[in-house]
Amino acid sequence: MILIKPLTSLRFLFAVLVFGSHLWFLEDGGPVLKELHGQVFKEAFIGLSFFFVLSGFIMSYSYKQKLEADKTSFTNFWVARFARIYPMHFITLLLAIPLSFNTDLVSWVNKLLLNLALLQSFVPSDGFYFTFNAVSWSLSDEMFFYLCFPLLVLLFTNKRFRLWIPLAYLVAIPIGLLLIKDVFHQALFYINPLTRIGDFMAGMLLYRLYEKRKDNEYLNNRRLANIAEISTLGLLAASMYFHNYVPIGFRYSLYYLLPMCLLVYVFSYSRGIISDILSNKVLVYLGDLSFGFYLVHVLVIRYYTLLQSKVPALPLDATAVVPLFVVTLVLTAALHKYYEMPMNSYIRRIYSSRKIFDLTASVRRQLKKAG
Repeated sequence: MILIKPLTSLRFLFAVLVFGSHLWFLEDGGPVLKELHGQVFKEAFIGLSFFFVLSGFIMSYSYKQKLEADKTSFTNFWVARFARIYPMHFITLLLAIPLSFNTDLVSWVNKLLLNLALLQSFVPSDGFYFTFNAVSWSLSDEMFFYLCFPLLVLLFTNKRFRLWIPLAYLVAIPIGLLLIKDVFHQALFYINPLTRIGDFMAGMLLYRLYEKRKDNEYLNNRRLANIAEISTLGLLAASMYFHNYVPIGFRYSLYYLLPMCLLVYVFSYSRGIISDILSNKVLVYLGDLSFGFYLVHVLVIRYYTLLQSKVPALPLDATAVVPLFVVTLVLTAALHKYYEMPMNSYIRRIYSSRKIFDLTASVRRQLKKAG
């Protein structure tokens, strides 16, 4: 997989933002902590927009040319992505089971099966998509994106599809927000993979722009890159500052899409001074851990909260933040070294050579007919 150091480091920073959003007890702290949690951490769902846009960009960076040239099969791509996300999903799901016996047995089994199959985000109810390890709903989305990715790569070789698919998305989302009641906005415009695939497609199209312009882009100039990096972060900060003036449904969907696209595009060139800082090897290593950190952190917080309810002497305020962060990071690092990476390698080694089926050639023929 391609490694772009500043973008890898940014993954960790957004994962930390998500971590902060789940420290619910900060709302009961002093005015500064309450303001920080309410105005910054509660907008941490923007991190998912970044992850999805970045995923589309990196998938295209790594696989677009191979799929277009038929140098890798659909199956090998899907196995590689399964090996990347499912081992950590599986172990965190197991760790979440003791925390999840809060419903009747039949409903519990149904929810468990949906989580095992990574289908929970298709059900428009937080009683389904936030069950077990709540943050794994985003893996349900990612798996859907990965299933669609090879087809989208081939579709986007056709200029008409590159134009009309994103245009249809940009028209459909605002119309949907106007027609659908606010109570369903989270389920349908933040969680549901059928709508969130727009972020992923934006990343794919962003890579096509990068691929076309990377050799003569102004961002190769150090001075212009510095201006672009600072301006992009400024736009993101301004978007967050004014978020209270924007309906939550729009923030769930389109509001942060432009800042996230600019963030990915500008930092993909890695030319500015902020990119230099983000290319620090410690930050890059933390970026490598970000996927596991994202999946583990809610479980650490939930288990600690359960322990604190039994041992009231334990703090449940700002003094608990650093220990929770350290425990999450250490546990993530151990899982990454001794479980996540070995399982990734094992699955790819066992199955990647097995070409079960390959739709690439037939899909390409159909697209040529359509084009």
